[in-house]
Amino acid sequence: MKTIKLGKLSLPEFAAGKAMGIRSDGSFMHAKEIVSGRIPPKFGLDLTSLDNKAKLAIQRIKQEPDLKIGVINAGIYSKAEIISHIENQTSLGRQLADAEAKYAEYQLNQMLGKIPVTPVRFVMPKAEILPTIPTEWKIIPKVNWKLFSNKVLFCENTTDNVTNEAANYRINNVHPVFKNRGFEVITLTGVNDNRTNFAARAKEQRVVYISGIGHGNYNVFTGHNNSSLIRVGSYDAQEVDHSSIHFLSCRTGRDLGPDTVSKGAYSFAGYNENFTFTWANSQLFWKADSQYDISMALGRTVQQAVADTVAQFNVGMAAVPGTTTAALLMQNRDLLRTAVSGSAWGSKTAKIQPYLFYNMTLADFAIKRL
Repeated sequence: MKTIKLGKLSLPEFAAGKAMGIRSDGSFMHAKEIVSGRIPPKFGLDLTSLDNKAKLAIQRIKQEPDLKIGVINAGIYSKAEIISHIENQTSLGRQLADAEAKYAEYQLNQMLGKIPVTPVRFVMPKAEILPTIPTEWKIIPKVNWKLFSNKVLFCENTTDNVTNEAANYRINNVHPVFKNRGFEVITLTGVNDNRTNFAARAKEQRVVYISGIGHGNYNVFTGHNNSSLIRVGSYDAQEVDHSSIHFLSCRTGRDLGPDTVSKGAYSFAGYNENFTFTWANSQLFWKADSQYDISMALGRTVQQAVADTVAQFNVGMAAVPGTTTAALLMQNRDLLRTAVSGSAWGSKTAKIQPYLFYNMTLADFAIKRL
């Protein structure tokens, strides 16, 4: 695809024709004029009107050669449907308009050299080395370690046309990382991704991590056929106690996340509004979100896993500069929220490890969870 150099940034040809801002009289500002110095850049001042923001977003979206947007909580929308939502200023329309306006400002700052252009590369962090075991401990023979593995519960909605692709991506790219680290992986898919199975498996001993993709809302995460898996006020604290949680879902980061932490979860990571994605570039979204799970599997802290995930979103944006894909990647990046145990939004040092070890000294027979 032909690219055009504008300031510090190279863009696909179609993206170079997108408006970067809008004046109070409703006329558009374009990158070529701003970068050349003929028009001074303005950020935010002319976007106070919802009508102006919608007008800018529609102009930018119309430049896309082919566009379908998925919303995990709602479905798949054509370009015409997207524009209609923006014109009518529905909740989804306002969210998409906001994504385009904020990304246009970010992109222009990159062109002008005020924000560095992110490299299109992510360096995977190294797996944490497991703690050294004291010599006085009797270690279970490695062939039997699986008997003492900590467990990971995955809830992957494979029966929904919006979530199925992401579920399969996670099964193929995330689950093996946990298995290779030594975790026992429990997977609920298809019709088995239901409330009864979730409650039973989540209460099992040694479950240290819960993750998955499904629909959701501020107070609920769902499984097969939109059935509730875990809802504020309708689950046992034992289902989340001593676990770290991450859901790829709309809105669960706002209320459900903090609620699980109040019930004893060590941490929760999720999105506090709709998770939106472009259908043609969906793999960039699954890859970015999955980085959180992978980093946790490698022994990273919640804080480190969030930083890794943000970096992966940035790399995805850099791979498709000037596009609606980049705008939605940035918005999802900024909607990621974490809740952690401790004071309010306190320590983010929670991490998970794959094994339990037994202290076999005469003084102490207690099980130690690494």
